Amino acid sequence: MNVTLRRVALVWGVLGSLLPLTAPAQDDVAMRAMQDELARSVSQLQLQQMDKPYFLAYRMDEINETTVSASLGSLTLSQPSRTRLIGVEVRVGDYAIDNSNYISMGSLRGGMAGILSSISQAPLDDNYQQIRRQFWLATDAQYKKALEDLSAKRAALNMRKGNEVPDFSKESPVRDNEKPVSGAGPGDLEGLARALSAVFKSSPEIYTSSVDVVYRDFVTRYANSEGSTFLRSQPILKLQVTAQTQANDGLPIADSIEVFGRSMTDLPTRDQLVAQVGEMAARILKLRSASSMERYNGPVLFEGAAAGEMFSQEFATGLMAVRTPMSDDSRFELFFNQMMAQLGGGSFVDKLGGRVLPEFLSVTDNPLQAEYQGHALMGAAKVDDDGVKTRNTVLIEHGVLKTLLTTRAPVRAIPQSTGSRRGWGPAPSNLFVTSDKGLSPDELRKELLRRVKERGLDYGIVVRRVGGGSAASFMKMAARMAGQSGANTSNSISEVYKLYPDGREELVRGVEIAEMTPATFKDVVAVGAAPVVYSDEFVPRIGALFSLGVSASSNVPVVSCVIPAMLFEEVSLVKSQGPFPNPPISPSPLAKQ
Repeated sequence: MNVTLRRVALVWGVLGSLLPLTAPAQDDVAMRAMQDELARSVSQLQLQQMDKPYFLAYRMDEINETTVSASLGSLTLSQPSRTRLIGVEVRVGDYAIDNSNYISMGSLRGGMAGILSSISQAPLDDNYQQIRRQFWLATDAQYKKALEDLSAKRAALNMRKGNEVPDFSKESPVRDNEKPVSGAGPGDLEGLARALSAVFKSSPEIYTSSVDVVYRDFVTRYANSEGSTFLRSQPILKLQVTAQTQANDGLPIADSIEVFGRSMTDLPTRDQLVAQVGEMAARILKLRSASSMERYNGPVLFEGAAAGEMFSQEFATGLMAVRTPMSDDSRFELFFNQMMAQLGGGSFVDKLGGRVLPEFLSVTDNPLQAEYQGHALMGAAKVDDDGVKTRNTVLIEHGVLKTLLTTRAPVRAIPQSTGSRRGWGPAPSNLFVTSDKGLSPDELRKELLRRVKERGLDYGIVVRRVGGGSAASFMKMAARMAGQSGANTSNSISEVYKLYPDGREELVRGVEIAEMTPATFKDVVAVGAAPVVYSDEFVPRIGALFSLGVSASSNVPVVSCVIPAMLFEEVSLVKSQGPFPNPPISPSPLAKQ
């Protein structure tokens, strides 16, 4: 999935302002080569009679990655890799109007090669001359492209009223050189993958299963012409366990477990993980014969990870401020806005000052906090990918939207960056959803049943796992946009129960959420008192690609959300509809004959 998303990520190179540079790091050949070439470009880069760059930024991502996959106790992949990628950002014009936030229909016809022209590979060795040469070539290409884009953009602006807001914000220079993490290491990934995947040997009715463990150590070097520099090390470990089977009527039944950390020590113990996988396998088998229901309209309680997944996917995507790019074809802007509506809805920029949540809820984004009650928070960082210092940002206060997360590409009413560029656009870091009043688990269930009784319903609904995460959600949306039928997949909730007045729970299969929009979150009527940490990959809004910025790795950021259980007054659930493929004709060879 990460490979697919990296190809989707259209990271464009940009230039910046020409202020004095900091002294290069004496013991870092790559950083010294970057800064020396940046200084030369600042002083010498200009075509005759053409605009001189007003801002340049260089970035190198060094990625040491180990990927391990296993199925039924056997390894299917064990692959280490090491890559260096460089990115160059070139801006011509000035802070008010530059070459960013513009797309020419001609450039789109150039395909991915033109779109990813700001990214190139760098030598793995600390070869000073070769690294400088790579940045020189990339800078030359991006400068020429920037001049063309600015000329076309100015022509387009002549037909309009001009820019409503500046294209680039002025920010204070930041210098932050972290010592790279040493000795963290990936740990025994192969042993972990084998042990967890072997759990499914005893469940032959589960048709496919896999365990994937990816450890990446990102070392990022950054320098820009305003004087900002940073050296940052961000290791990340992702464990994903997936399994799928079918009910007798063909309904696909799938579930997954995803765990993130900085190292193996952030994960539950191996015994705990084996127990979790065993519980997931048992639940999948139980779902094969579980009952279903045609439709439900009424109160729904999202507990634990389910609350985090719904909030991250359906609400938090609107907390980023992204501008619609200009184009030499007005039809593109119309199409772009329609596409954004299908890929997660629009930004909340038009809702600033309005109520978007109940009065008892507030939301902050805090990249300065690295852990919560012993759980690692994956969005922690001192500096964002624009070289802007991060900070705690109050987004929603007592239900009222105060601001949005931004990069250095201003939007209406938000002129400065919140230090929120992660990857190719703005993204949350660590979201904290807090409440003035929280209920215990028992009190929440009693409140759910009280509302069920008022509605004259026989039962309420409790959702504990939605399933799939943001990556799967993104791919499903992309498939719908491409017109794919989705006949071989289901959007069924992974773990949903009917809760009866006597406290009895009944597992239900083949149930989907009919509709969930950001407005639905106004109908949250109660929350729990004990938040949980939910972490997942976050797909930034595609509109950010056209604001420029440099993130050579195109890495998909991982966001942590500290969130309580949420009780909604009204959610509609429907039965999953086919057609679904027929189950296998003969039993699995692993089954006892």
